[in-house]
Amino acid sequence: MFTVLAGLGTRLADAFAAGYAELLELPAGPPLGRPATRDDVAEFRAACRRELAATTRALDAELARTSLMESLWLAILFGQGDDSGRLGTPNVFTHEMEFLASCLSRVISPSLFSRDSLESALRALALARRHEVLDGQLTLTGAWMDGGVTPVERWEAHDQLGWSWRSGHGAFPTRYDWAYSLRLAQRIRERGGDHPDLGILFSIHQAVMTHWSDVLREFRATVTDPALRTVLRERTLLHLPGELSLSEQVLDDLARAGARLLLEWPSVDGTLPERQRREASQWRRLLTADPATLGRNTTRSHVFASPLAATPLVEAGDVVLYSLPHLVSTDLSQLVERVFSRLPNLPYYRARGEVVEEAALEHLAGVFPGARVVRGGKYRGTRPGELIEVDGVLAWEDVVLVLEGKGGYLSTRSRLGDPAAAGTELRRTVGDGFFQITRLIRALDRDGHVTLTGPGEPLTLHRAAIRRIYAVVPTADTFDPLSTLLDLLRQQDILPAGAVPAILAVPELHLLTELLPTPAELLAYLEYREEVLAMPQIRTGGELELLAAFSATIDIVGTFRELDAPRVALSTDHQEKYLDPWLQDSFHAWVNGLPPVPPPRRNAEEHRAKIERFLAVTHDAASATVLHQLTGAQLRTAELHAERVPRLRRRTLSPVLAGDLAIVVAHPDDPIDTVRAARPVCELRARSRWIVYLTPGVDGAEFRYAERGGAHVFGEDRSTALAEPSRLGAVTDWFDRTAARRHSAHRPVTTADREHIDALVRAGVPETLALGLTRLSLTTAVLDVADRDPGIGLTQAADFYLTHVRRAAEDLEVATADLALGTAAACEILQLVISGRIRAEDAAALTRQAVHHPETPPEELARSASLLTDRDDARLAEAVQAALSALDLTPDQVRRSQGKQRRRTRDRLLGTIRRNHPSLNPRAVATEVEALWE
Repeated sequence: MFTVLAGLGTRLADAFAAGYAELLELPAGPPLGRPATRDDVAEFRAACRRELAATTRALDAELARTSLMESLWLAILFGQGDDSGRLGTPNVFTHEMEFLASCLSRVISPSLFSRDSLESALRALALARRHEVLDGQLTLTGAWMDGGVTPVERWEAHDQLGWSWRSGHGAFPTRYDWAYSLRLAQRIRERGGDHPDLGILFSIHQAVMTHWSDVLREFRATVTDPALRTVLRERTLLHLPGELSLSEQVLDDLARAGARLLLEWPSVDGTLPERQRREASQWRRLLTADPATLGRNTTRSHVFASPLAATPLVEAGDVVLYSLPHLVSTDLSQLVERVFSRLPNLPYYRARGEVVEEAALEHLAGVFPGARVVRGGKYRGTRPGELIEVDGVLAWEDVVLVLEGKGGYLSTRSRLGDPAAAGTELRRTVGDGFFQITRLIRALDRDGHVTLTGPGEPLTLHRAAIRRIYAVVPTADTFDPLSTLLDLLRQQDILPAGAVPAILAVPELHLLTELLPTPAELLAYLEYREEVLAMPQIRTGGELELLAAFSATIDIVGTFRELDAPRVALSTDHQEKYLDPWLQDSFHAWVNGLPPVPPPRRNAEEHRAKIERFLAVTHDAASATVLHQLTGAQLRTAELHAERVPRLRRRTLSPVLAGDLAIVVAHPDDPIDTVRAARPVCELRARSRWIVYLTPGVDGAEFRYAERGGAHVFGEDRSTALAEPSRLGAVTDWFDRTAARRHSAHRPVTTADREHIDALVRAGVPETLALGLTRLSLTTAVLDVADRDPGIGLTQAADFYLTHVRRAAEDLEVATADLALGTAAACEILQLVISGRIRAEDAAALTRQAVHHPETPPEELARSASLLTDRDDARLAEAVQAALSALDLTPDQVRRSQGKQRRRTRDRLLGTIRRNHPSLNPRAVATEVEALWE
């Protein structure tokens, strides 16, 4: 990047080239020694445009002389594998590979490669990198036309998504992404969908990686050309000369090594049994790039739909190149999403949401033994007929974790930085999930208790028994880096100001629960990240960097305050240093069926055991959570001070401040509330970030209590409404705005929505109905009705919800998705409509009755409201026969009656039926009685 910018020859470009990284991370000083002016920005952008046009022309010339296969294998030879030799990590030239695949459609056999085409392929890769830098700068500076701006002030959520491809770690750790994908595949099959065996894909992937390891090691040992050695060492292409010329020996080495990267598919088939061969062929068909999708980026825009993102296999006859192996090793769940979202596969969409909710709650429940857990619980809203669902609730000690899973994925447009798409989709995923969590917390504050009913035992939450609630939004997609740059979401009103939810993809949550296997440790990490993320001055490198810092006993906030800097960026190598070695060992043990590898822990075994004993005796989860947030050095400092304190008498204290940690040693018989109320302790608590209370013991100092102090980011503990300790932020006005936006029938349709609508259309639902279901969040309810009763079609169920259920909800002033109408009741009402036993225009009225009287079967409600039509033949015939018996009449006697006698007989029969069966429809009864004379 610096090479490109330095060559532009403008003042702003020179300033960027000299300190670009510092400018992004520490933007306190203006880039030119003064605020950038409109003229500075205009000059810079004009230079970028000129250079971009020249680069594009040169790129097109090189693309005309080479093929995609050559470009891809050169990128693999020079860019695949990290510094530790792992080949499953993202290629450093991933963007160039995807960009060239979007620009170049020609794929030729390796036997047709030439010296000129190989040199052109290498130059094309370098030009693609140059093109990306220039186009990215134009995009980044597009809004900088007002004077006095700095880059950070203009970075928004969509910018972060547009730059997030640069991660060198991939989306997820392999083991946890594979575990999630295997669970999803099983659920798709259970729902009747078709999902090829992931085990076959894993086997092919591992075989290719093993083979590549030898190929790349041998090739890199043969590279002697200085320019190419720089590419291998620095992982950069921008230093390559424009008129690159390679020797015959170098070109031969490139051609031989590249050919060895290719996979001859007949050899794969030959090693597999018949069933596995079919599965492998299915994966090949699903993951091979369609030639029609290649080369569509005719404008050479850096915002493009990558054909390799969903189909990383590029083939020429029976020869296949596995272009982007990280899509299987670290991005498998995202690859599966891209594959299945373009297929007519409705079971995938249903399974995806279910697995997110199920897996997230299962992982967390495994950490909290004895916790009360409800999945898919429902509680009454403030309006009659309102029944609100929450995906998962876990209650343990005096805390509650509320989960609202989101199975949706961000679209390609969002990932490439489209601001409208990014804002809408983020609002519909993490914003909507947080809204649903806050709705439950507000209900608890308002009513004092909430009863959740679900498939199992009901759970009643009492406000008085809850210290705080943790808002957890599990997702299928990764929202890094935005999940740790929450201020950008707050600026877009996706989250309220000050909100700090845990937005975690399911594979990340799975990793979290294995790395932090006890309740207090996991809660300590959630509060640790809350404190860090509440400070926008601290920029983190992503969720796993933050988790690695916690495991490595790094006090981010304390270090930031010691530096006394306006801004600071967390180093991006914490994951590599402290987490990746364990992840590699853990994955090896998992794949080979070996015993689990113990994870790195924040504190030593001695302190963990001591905190666990304290928790078991006191059940003080708040103190145990604070103790786990302290570093080992802080805990040892507190213990040493307590051990050095002379024997204390009652009502005497030994308070001391060590950095931002206050330590108070008290007599074991002094009540802790009395100790906390002492004046020296109050003064110390106001000045400290943490405060730990100890008492001398036989085996050393013992913990008695721990809490936050006044210098903590969130201040001292206070008895307030749940919103504040639960880190919901300024939620009141935001909640009202979001509620109004969320229930609008005219809310924008996102790209992810469109994929969902297309899946419904392919399943037979008319597009207008599919659009309505998506906008009103009724898809799940409709699918549940169709699943429960095979006699009900999807279109019938969709029309029923969008017409009759929606009308009933409007009458009750409730959002249609929140109407307290169960699946069974909906099925019965719809069957009554289909069979003609009630008129269609009465369906909304019966739905309202079913909402008000959920324990009464809808058919009984229809009878009592005289909504049944004359199609209720059996009951009518039974009532008429009973009336004939009561009046001692036979059908023959009735038929023979005429004139006045006939009218008298009819009236007697009608009166008897009305007295004995008042719920029957009078008109239907009269018709049935008249039929006796036919």
